[in-house]
Amino acid sequence: MPLKFLHRCIRFRRTRLTHRLKRICATVCICVAPLAVTGCYDRQELEQQAFVSVLGVDKAPGGLIDCTFKIAQPISPSGGAGGASGGGEQPLASKTPVTVRAHSIYEAMLLANGSIERTLTFSHLTLIIFGSNVAKSGVLQYIQPLTRYREFRRTVPFAVADGEAKDIIQTFQPMLDTSTARVNDGISLLANRIGLIPNCRLHDLAAALENPHEDVVAPMYGVNKFVKDNKSLPDDSSISYEAGDVRRSGGNPVDWMGGAVFHGDKVVDFVNGEDSIYLRLLEGELDHARLDFQDPTNKQQNIGVELHKEGRAHYDVSLGNPVQIRVNVPVDVDVVNVSSGIDYSQTQPRAKLEKSLSDQLNQRLEGLLHRLLVTDHADVIPVSRYIRAQFPTYQAFQSYPWLTRLKTANIIVNSDIHVRRFGVQIEPLHETT
Repeated sequence: MPLKFLHRCIRFRRTRLTHRLKRICATVCICVAPLAVTGCYDRQELEQQAFVSVLGVDKAPGGLIDCTFKIAQPISPSGGAGGASGGGEQPLASKTPVTVRAHSIYEAMLLANGSIERTLTFSHLTLIIFGSNVAKSGVLQYIQPLTRYREFRRTVPFAVADGEAKDIIQTFQPMLDTSTARVNDGISLLANRIGLIPNCRLHDLAAALENPHEDVVAPMYGVNKFVKDNKSLPDDSSISYEAGDVRRSGGNPVDWMGGAVFHGDKVVDFVNGEDSIYLRLLEGELDHARLDFQDPTNKQQNIGVELHKEGRAHYDVSLGNPVQIRVNVPVDVDVVNVSSGIDYSQTQPRAKLEKSLSDQLNQRLEGLLHRLLVTDHADVIPVSRYIRAQFPTYQAFQSYPWLTRLKTANIIVNSDIHVRRFGVQIEPLHETT
């Protein structure tokens, strides 16, 4: 009996101690929790921030750079600017670009706040443009703050200007969208759907610099000389796929077409819009492409086709001497235009057409791949990813003289085109007399 009573007393005291400790812990948590919660003492309202939507970087005298900031301001759906009312994400209206000369991008950000009454923020940055003079001399020293500063997202696209970036930013006048964020998002979608320009992000450039044997191609922007100066189109039969030289009148004075080929952090070559389509096919990133080929029967006429990717391009690389690179690009074709009026829907004419289209496409793809790998020493696909499995260690792959071996590489491309459809009308039109 005394033992049972003793056990009950011990359990009672333990229970009281446990409840007391729980009360003490709860009191401490209640007192400390408010101190651990982030307060609003350093908050910044929308009306206190200047959103930079586009950043341009150009070279300046004395080793300095000119940073151009395109400022955007939130506007309410009712049309009022600067307010946060209305709910949801607000569109961004463009303001006049501001150019600041400084030693670095970070210093330019600081100096810009000496004339801009709001704090610059890059959380809505949609595009970074490097001037051609900066891109040719090397961009590594300028992207260092971009990869460290937390407001610069690595998913931001970057491009190269044909000339100075500030001219592109000041001249850019979108035709349809008033929101600068939507404009650049729309151009990125066009890059994936049409293929006239590559799609490159800041992360792609940083990853290529850190990985061996890899390079990138950045989209090109150029001020169209015909639109800007309101010139009449030349009286010739030439067609241009280069940004700034596209034969057109009216619309946005800025073209986006083609790309700048990087080797390391420097631009070593430029490709036009047509080459960009072939490059996207070699990368396996383009599902559809519209191209013109020479009519095999009538050399003076063209055949318009729409290419459809059947699968990703397959690379077979043999590390011999010389290196053998075989590429298979599986595509099928819709014929959308036959200017000559020849009927290719029958078996024999169709076979002739398929062979001609395959030969022409193979020749163009081989020429572009040879130019990039052998002449420019820039592996922008990159083909080197397909040889990693042939090395026992990463160090062996890194030390392999890939670019040296590419100088004598033998490149063979096989597209093996199959004509699937002839549009909505199989037979060509025939005029009745």
